[in-house]
Amino acid sequence: MSQHIVFIDTNSPGIETMRLAKQRGLRVSLIRSGYHHYVETERVKRIFSTLDTIISIPDSTVDRKVLHAVQQLAALAPIDAVICELEPCVDVAARVCGRLGIPFTSASAVTVARDKTRAREVILRAGLHCPRFRPVTTPQEARAAAEAIGTPVVVKPRTGFDSLLATVASTPPEAELAAQKLLSGIDALPNQLQAQFRKGILVEEYLSGPLVSAEIGVRDGRFYRFMMSDHTRASEDECVEIGASMPANLTPDQVEVCFRYAEAVAQALGLDLGIFHAEMIATTQGPALVEMNSRLMGGVMPHVYQHLTGEMIQERLLDIHLGLPIREGLPNHAGYVSARNIMPDRDAALASHIDFSWLEQYGDQLIEFDPHRLDPGIRVQRRETLGWFHVRAGSFAEANTVANAILGRFETSIGIRLMR
Repeated sequence: MSQHIVFIDTNSPGIETMRLAKQRGLRVSLIRSGYHHYVETERVKRIFSTLDTIISIPDSTVDRKVLHAVQQLAALAPIDAVICELEPCVDVAARVCGRLGIPFTSASAVTVARDKTRAREVILRAGLHCPRFRPVTTPQEARAAAEAIGTPVVVKPRTGFDSLLATVASTPPEAELAAQKLLSGIDALPNQLQAQFRKGILVEEYLSGPLVSAEIGVRDGRFYRFMMSDHTRASEDECVEIGASMPANLTPDQVEVCFRYAEAVAQALGLDLGIFHAEMIATTQGPALVEMNSRLMGGVMPHVYQHLTGEMIQERLLDIHLGLPIREGLPNHAGYVSARNIMPDRDAALASHIDFSWLEQYGDQLIEFDPHRLDPGIRVQRRETLGWFHVRAGSFAEANTVANAILGRFETSIGIRLMR
């Protein structure tokens, strides 16, 4: 009998993980919720059609609903592994697996990692560097926290997702306003996310330096290093990530320090099985935690990794969860790959005629372009991802210069301002 692997909800990279699992001959089941963090293209529908079982539930952030679905799948065939790549429900997956005795990373570790305040308290006790912070519940408390910490500060949900409702505030009054907007913005979020965003507000010191992430795996107490990545942030809103580059623009010594820091954070939190995405600011005093995500990197990043290394990191994720051998050391790669999301900076309508023929000028440097929402004349929303592209170059600076130039030309072609 083939091994049975269950996916608790999914995103675009997770759909590719399911495809690879089916290619390995595994029995693959999906618990799918009403919240879709992916575009259901014809290709996605074809992948779903190959799965052995799909159970639909309204909300994958509710423990009892996920527990019942996992029990249904276990009754069909014993479960060998569970994977969850969607941030809002990874803590639910951990608790359900812990209750049923299915291998997964520690439920208590995931719960703490998702709570930015508790995570910072843990790593401070472990003697690790992190920004000064203060948890608050009201706009007035946010203002007082900004006064105590010193501005600028970042105001963000205590348990957030995808940098939603996070803001940089330059003054205490701005921090108060940011907290007001955060609280009032929760009602506009999908129902499945609202309870998580109501768990409080974190006000923390703004740190200067590049935003980077360590992609690390762990199993049986042993760490595996996959990549050090760089995150491109919008100039007008540094809380919005508009792309990523690999490898990060760091010296070998800085890379080593950042990997060691990420491993120390994971160990302090107790994350013990899976591939994790540790975001940090590489300050002049060393790395400082932004967020430890207890799941695989998301968005465009797995594609960037694939273009750079020639392999899919989802294969390594399957190896870790299935107890298979894992290659030691960073993957071989040459040059740099940089990706950008095409994201409006306001609600608007695209131009009635769009011409992309100019992309041919970039030749082999442009290695991927997905225009899945770049249709002439349609209405689009601020921060909506309309498409993305990847470029390859010999240096970090060249890759990002070309990517930024292409993003500027997209702005002209589609007739609206983009986040840059």
